[in-house]
Amino acid sequence: MRLSVSQLLGFLSLFSVATSSGADDLLTDYHNEVRPILAKLCFDCHGPDKAKGDLRIDTLNADLVHGDGTGADAETWLDALDQINLEEMPPSKSPQPTSAERQQLVDWIGRALRAAAEAQRYADGRVVSRRLTRYEYANTLRDLLGLQMDFARELPPDPASPEGFLNNGNTLEMSGTQVETYLAAARQALATAIVEEGAGKPEIHRFEVADTAVGKLPRRKDGGAEPVNPEFVVDVKTFPREGEFRLTIRAGAQVPAGHDFPRMRVSLGNVPGIIHVPRKLVGEVDVTAPAEAPETFEFRGRIEDFPQPGDQSFGSGVSFHGMVVLIDFLDAEGRELRYADRTYSDPKAGNKKQQAEAEAARKKAAAELPPDGERLDVLIDSVVFEAPTITTWPPPTHTCWLAAAQGIDDEIQRAEAVVGPFLERAFRRPVTEAETASYVALFEQVRPRTESFNAAIREVFAAALVSPHFLYRIETRENPEQTEPVTDHELAGRLSYFLWSTLPDTRLLDLANRGRLSDPEVLAGEIERLLDDRRTTEFADRFADQWFDLDALDRVAVNPEFYPDFDNDLKDAMRTEARGVMREILLGDLSCLELIDSNWTVANRALAVHYGLADRPRTGEFRRVSLAPGERRGGILSQGAFLVAQSDGQMPHPIKRAVWILDRLLDSPPPPPPPDVPVLDPESADLAGLSLKEQLAVHREKESCRDCHLGIDPWGIPLEHFDATGRWRETAPVRLAGKGKKQGARAAAPVPADATTTLPDGTAIDGLAQLKRYLLLEQREAFARSVVKRLMSYALGRSLDFGDRETVERLTVDFIENDFRLRHLIVALATDEVFRTK
Repeated sequence: MRLSVSQLLGFLSLFSVATSSGADDLLTDYHNEVRPILAKLCFDCHGPDKAKGDLRIDTLNADLVHGDGTGADAETWLDALDQINLEEMPPSKSPQPTSAERQQLVDWIGRALRAAAEAQRYADGRVVSRRLTRYEYANTLRDLLGLQMDFARELPPDPASPEGFLNNGNTLEMSGTQVETYLAAARQALATAIVEEGAGKPEIHRFEVADTAVGKLPRRKDGGAEPVNPEFVVDVKTFPREGEFRLTIRAGAQVPAGHDFPRMRVSLGNVPGIIHVPRKLVGEVDVTAPAEAPETFEFRGRIEDFPQPGDQSFGSGVSFHGMVVLIDFLDAEGRELRYADRTYSDPKAGNKKQQAEAEAARKKAAAELPPDGERLDVLIDSVVFEAPTITTWPPPTHTCWLAAAQGIDDEIQRAEAVVGPFLERAFRRPVTEAETASYVALFEQVRPRTESFNAAIREVFAAALVSPHFLYRIETRENPEQTEPVTDHELAGRLSYFLWSTLPDTRLLDLANRGRLSDPEVLAGEIERLLDDRRTTEFADRFADQWFDLDALDRVAVNPEFYPDFDNDLKDAMRTEARGVMREILLGDLSCLELIDSNWTVANRALAVHYGLADRPRTGEFRRVSLAPGERRGGILSQGAFLVAQSDGQMPHPIKRAVWILDRLLDSPPPPPPPDVPVLDPESADLAGLSLKEQLAVHREKESCRDCHLGIDPWGIPLEHFDATGRWRETAPVRLAGKGKKQGARAAAPVPADATTTLPDGTAIDGLAQLKRYLLLEQREAFARSVVKRLMSYALGRSLDFGDRETVERLTVDFIENDFRLRHLIVALATDEVFRTK
């Protein structure tokens, strides 16, 4: 029988009382009562003669209070407690403990863990002064300076924690190279935000065109560059090297009856030579207005974030010498709208005979097309490029920080007037007089070596932006021997980086300055306010990215030989689907059980077509779509983001899918395979002529693989109807193995896909629908606990330990009682002691 969450929580409360018995009593109880039971039940498999899974229970340190301090033994005891509670250990074929013996084990391990938690809680502390992640840094600098720039472009990627999160303080390291990168980014940002004294308003470059530019664009795919073949080209011959640009495009659509709406994809780049066109996407929109009443679209960006040409022209053969705006027309499914009766900016390829054949084929295709005006198309009325876009001078980013210095003649006093406010906003807390004085002293040192006051202030501000007080979220504890509440400013930072991934706004800081944020009613109201703000989509996206490991999509290269219609746009759509579902659940206050199964998903036209859905958006925009009975979608396990990421790009991978389910949904990751265990080789002779499910069965016959795979494989097999791109299939391929170039692997006749299996607890499952039903009925508590633990780890920026167990169970009970609603869980966590103390 499996213990319920409420029962387990009851046990933990008993353990809390029993902690006072002391370490000596615990050791006495262990030697007199617990170790004899373990010797009888566990030492044969986990003792001196045999150590399955490299685990020896006979040598585990039973003194968790005065142990080695690493927590490794405590974590092992915690795992043992879980296994005993779930009756997964000892294995079903081994001798089982009596009810009294099981209770003795559970009672002692629980008491020992509680005593260890109390002893260790303050020895190392739970305070994690952690560095801002790449995205937190970019958001913070953006909101501090008011600049829409890609500040994290040159920063190295952040490593993931064992739970998959990027904001874990134990993994966020810092190197000297990173500090130099931060300094360079700060200087670049401040040079844009704070202009030079007396500098005039920059020249505005403006181009307006109604017709496409004429010239040859490279079409060759060379060196990894994709060929370019846009419908509309704007040659921007003069442009600034930095600053914000604005693209204003008036366009309308021709939409024949029965067609969906077209899309317009806008890129900005340049043509450095005859091989490729380096460019970056500016934006993509649906065009729904009729051609006779065109709609105006506005796109913005920072021109320094886009590829720019060098100072020297490449040479002859290049028709475009400035920046180029490239506009592609697509249908709602993302396919280019190309018509054979049009002339594009393409160089002619091949010899004269080949050119003549190509021209004849083009004319023949053109003759079969519907006439212009009766086919899906986009008509551009005008394109306007403007850069830099400046409404006031000096810009608001300048006056925001230097306005306080106006009218003050003495430069030291001017520095004092602006440095303090900047430090307080950058450090997200009040600063001391000594801190302000140290930066003013830096100004005094820097000023003689700079050309102006503004240049010196930029250097002072840059120094602040590489300070640990900006780059890190620093929390300190005065007394390392006891719990302390976080300060109001620390609480403001915890809230804003948890839900917005950026620095606190002025309201949070004002409440913190007045000491009111820690008031329970005020705190609860602020959490609700943050959740109601559009910026909370940052949390939904980041949490989905890291919990579901959506970056794994980029680590899988889908084989075009097997799936010629699959492209990176579909990958992006799958990522957007997973994020969109998380947004719907959070913003719509829905149950997290809809992550397991639902009658809806979030899709655009292309993704809906890929899935074969009946409810297909008429545009490329994403929206919530209804799922008809029998469409086999709904829930994360039928989303392409999961199915593609847990494949090898050619074949589905049931083991990867199973491990993901156990780890990410049920918080029960299987141990990694020992290094000497053979991998599944589908090309080996003994697997010839077998389906993948049959290959796994052969693999499980090996003694070194059997125990682990009996608990893993059944979780992935129910997904056998989904191929490596997430499409439903009725048959599965069979591969024949061979050696040598002429006898390589050949595809045999496919067999019916077999999604039947038996889960480790003996439940028979046939396909994803039954697996989802099993998860909803039998694994609700495990799923709830997994959500709670993932959210806690993300919110606190650290890995959880055995001392967090009582909080996890308490929040899990509350989460279940409130219908698995994520918003309620966020409020409960952010008002809990674990979030408000350090």
